[in-house]
Amino acid sequence: MSETTTPFGQGKYQVRFDWGAAGAERIVPGSHVVVLVDALLFTTEVVVAAEQAGETPVDGPEAAGASVVVAAALAAGDGALVLAASLRNRAAVAERILALQEERGERMLVAIVAVGDADRLPIEDQLTAGAVVDALVGLGLDHTSPEAAVASAAFEGLRRAFVHLIGAAGSGVELAAAGRRAEVRLATQLDVTRVVPELHGGIFRT
Repeated sequence: MSETTTPFGQGKYQVRFDWGAAGAERIVPGSHVVVLVDALLFTTEVVVAAEQAGETPVDGPEAAGASVVVAAALAAGDGALVLAASLRNRAAVAERILALQEERGERMLVAIVAVGDADRLPIEDQLTAGAVVDALVGLGLDHTSPEAAVASAAFEGLRRAFVHLIGAAGSGVELAAAGRRAEVRLATQLDVTRVVPELHGGIFRT
């Protein structure tokens, strides 16, 4: 039995959401598109690098480690497209998925995986993943799993406060204390870029 056919695989839904390496193992099999989210720091750094025509290896220094690698490996094994999402490009990511669906003429199954610190379930990743779901729903890709719907509702309900919340949460405070407040600011800017980094050969590039 594949993970997507288990009660926790969210297999009957078009848009799925889970946390970490274990979550990736549950929801990536059978997906056409895998969206990785690590708001502070990895996927935001991938997006910022892409804005400057740069490339980022999937095992780069800010990668969360096993979660990123496992999700990427599972996706590669299934032939899924892997995208890096942050608040900066969440609308562009949703539009890329819709365009792919229209191009292929079939419903795209989307697995959104929070690949930050899954042991802590950081709110910045839930809000960012929810922002991606919110953008997908806005484009009509609204057959969401309960897990994805809850993440989306968190973003929608806290839309006016997410900048403060991410900065005040543990990861934001830690980065600020290390003199990296500017990186938190970059991670909390919403829909400011059209770049959508894709993973090819272990490298994120546009």
